[in-house]
Amino acid sequence: MQGTTFVTEGILNMAVENQSHVRYHPGSEPIPIVSLAAFRSRDVERKQALAEALGAVCREHGYFYVEDHGLPEDLLVAAQAAVRDFFDLPLADKMSIDIAHSPFHRGYVPAGGETPYGSAIKDLKEAFDMALELGPGDPDVRAGKFFHGPNAWPAAQPMLRPTLSWLYREWTAMCGDISELFALGLGLPNHYFAERTLKPLAQLRAARYPEQPAGDTGGAIGCGPHTDYGIVTVIWQMDAEGLEVCNPAGRWIRAPRIPGTFTCLLGNVTGMWTNDHWRATPHRVLNLSGRTRHSLNFFFDPDYDCVVQPLPQFVTATAPPRYAPTTMGAHLVQSFDGVFEYRKQASHAADPAAAFQE
Repeated sequence: MQGTTFVTEGILNMAVENQSHVRYHPGSEPIPIVSLAAFRSRDVERKQALAEALGAVCREHGYFYVEDHGLPEDLLVAAQAAVRDFFDLPLADKMSIDIAHSPFHRGYVPAGGETPYGSAIKDLKEAFDMALELGPGDPDVRAGKFFHGPNAWPAAQPMLRPTLSWLYREWTAMCGDISELFALGLGLPNHYFAERTLKPLAQLRAARYPEQPAGDTGGAIGCGPHTDYGIVTVIWQMDAEGLEVCNPAGRWIRAPRIPGTFTCLLGNVTGMWTNDHWRATPHRVLNLSGRTRHSLNFFFDPDYDCVVQPLPQFVTATAPPRYAPTTMGAHLVQSFDGVFEYRKQASHAADPAAAFQE
């Protein structure tokens, strides 16, 4: 009886522990909110319990919110002001750093600069994209690897550079923590993803969405349905809702703004590594808030040369591999070529990643 009681108590304790890591925001479909507090503790068992709870959320939902993330409030306030000020600049100032003029895919994306796969309708949003700052002496820059190089910053808005650079570092660290939890939740060594994100193709995007009228808009949408390319995406709906995610049943769910949280979506390479045991999260943006909407988004992608293919534990006789091996660089080149208007119009014969198309 004592042994039975001990096992029962252990199961109950685990259930209580999991509940302490994940809570659910009420609504037509409860939204999972994961606390990262246990990650920063020195309690190995609590960290493992958090990883297992997050793993269950990833399997069942494909998306989640995070709280207790540790990002400084003064950083978020400064980033919000800098982003709004940038988008309020005259178009000529923004077009001075047009992404089409950057060999490193950095800078301003005007409205209509992207079109979702399978659609002829361009996104209504405008955006600013930055990534890891690399100088001309960097070996990968010298080698001509796509997406390696310096950022393009607007001279007319000098505060954008320090605030977004700071946010980039904070979100890189946070996503490193999340990917370590992913590894533990998948039964991998805790450093599995860290070894594949030593020089990540991580991208920070600021976006502005115009107000859209309800009803028939001729198919126009702030950001059309798509999945992101990497491990995990972090989305901060700064001032208005508009994000929608597609649940595993195929139903679109409005993602609410929940104070103190960020929304996290699984990306394509997570789906590839797990053979869709954890699926990439389809999502879109439809701004019906009645006002202009701003967001900040962070795409945490592996290193350029990182090989991505289904892991052996997710491949069986009844679940054959769904994806051929590729590299993150090849996957990103192919993806960008399919959605960015300036890349559709350009020739990429000299691009060193062109030989790795999926």
